[in-house]
Amino acid sequence: MSLEKFGDSFINFIYSLAKSQVLGEYDGIKVPNSCLAEALTLSEVESPRRSDKHKKGDFVEKIVAKSWIDRKITEEECVEIIKSAIMKYDLKERNEERRAIIEGFKDLLNEIKKRG
Repeated sequence: MSLEKFGDSFINFIYSLAKSQVLGEYDGIKVPNSCLAEALTLSEVESPRRSDKHKKGDFVEKIVAKSWIDRKITEEECVEIIKSAIMKYDLKERNEERRAIIEGFKDLLNEIKKRG
């Protein structure tokens, strides 16, 4: 299994857990690569050159997974960072949730970068 595939599952898990905690009900979601790509663009993390949204999404999945594997950040910290961003949005509204995902992962990427 590639790090990107593991990262995809990890990203979906931490976002679904954060959303479930904010809403007070269980939910599972597939985080779109387009949201991860936009979060990367808005973050302080340098984006790979000449890459489309799919490659940028894979890059985010790899960064987050590697940071967790290397114990630079815990899954609980990931969930808390995402929760603090998404709780400002109406997660039952599709466009609002999209903006929430982007902000949450932008904040997570910035925290990971800060930790080195």
